Amino acid sequence: MNIAEIFKPLIGERMIFSLLNKNQITESDFDKKSKFLYLKEIAKKKILVEYDNRLDRTIRHKDLRREVSYRYLIRLECYKLIKDIIGEKEYAGFKIC
Repeated sequence: MNIAEIFKPLIGERMIFSLLNKNQITESDFDKKSKFLYLKEIAKKKILVEYDNRLDRTIRHKDLRREVSYRYLIRLECYKLIKDIIGEKEYAGFKIC
């Protein structure tokens, strides 16, 4: 199980589409070297700032019945995976309701 795969659609993909749709990341944020595209340093910083902001956003956790940040939600999923690995409790993946 790759923890990144659980949250990629929820955090990563939504963040990238938002940055593109709001023109916060544009074609000018890339260096075109030979056959490759490289993000410029300023664009990398924009993405990291947005990622950090996204991790601080909160959602209502159905089991805890309170608001939790995505950062905390990732931690909770890691704990669930650990419990599965040590045989304490079978892993049930996070689902958005």
